[in-house]
Amino acid sequence: MDFDRQRLSLIGHEGFLYWNPVSADVLDEWSRDLPLDANSLVLDVGCGRAELLVRLVAAFGCRGVGVDPNPYAIEIARAEAARRVPEDRIELLQERFETDAVPQASQDLAICLGSTQAFDGFESALWILRERVRPGGLLLLGEGFWRREPAKEYLEFLGCGVGDLHSHLVNLRLAEESGLEVLRARETTEAEWSAYEDRYSQNLLNWTEEHPDDPDAPGFRAHIEGWRQAYLEWGRSTLGFGIYLLQRPE
Repeated sequence: MDFDRQRLSLIGHEGFLYWNPVSADVLDEWSRDLPLDANSLVLDVGCGRAELLVRLVAAFGCRGVGVDPNPYAIEIARAEAARRVPEDRIELLQERFETDAVPQASQDLAICLGSTQAFDGFESALWILRERVRPGGLLLLGEGFWRREPAKEYLEFLGCGVGDLHSHLVNLRLAEESGLEVLRARETTEAEWSAYEDRYSQNLLNWTEEHPDDPDAPGFRAHIEGWRQAYLEWGRSTLGFGIYLLQRPE
């Protein structure tokens, strides 16, 4: 059944500051230690509602650019940015990321949390963003990984292949092979992942009950009921999410 997937994401993430399963406390802790100042440039690819980017601009006075094709997410991002940071310190673009739009060795920090599909995958994101940060610059990436060999039925449900994701250890190895130093790495806990999935699913179920006449309601409900069943049967024990703070050598 066809439906607006960008709207689905907006509704599912109602009340979320970050549109991924990473704890807000963890991102806040990691952010406090970043070596940024008013001269720093930060790029966030797949920024969503740009909560992390807005916080960095507010905390350090740096300049930030966020890119995301989701119009609903960018609308929220722009409203939050207008309320919290100077207009001339942040730019939020509703479009797909184009590699050539960002000069090489121009950024102090490049962020991509759960959006490496913008680069056709994690390994490609590592190489492309590595070239966009200056020597000594940082990458903060978030990426899914297999906790165990995925069931054939789960791969069929997701519409992907086993090679579309790696293990957490392979993600670390790929980062090192791309010439980056791993400064910090963390796996999302099962409790964090479950809290994310539970709330996301409940948001959509509640919305479909409250808006039964909306044209998207049948598709949204069928999707989330199928997703929830697949998560409980396979995803909970199979799918993980890691965040990686990486540095390009001087």
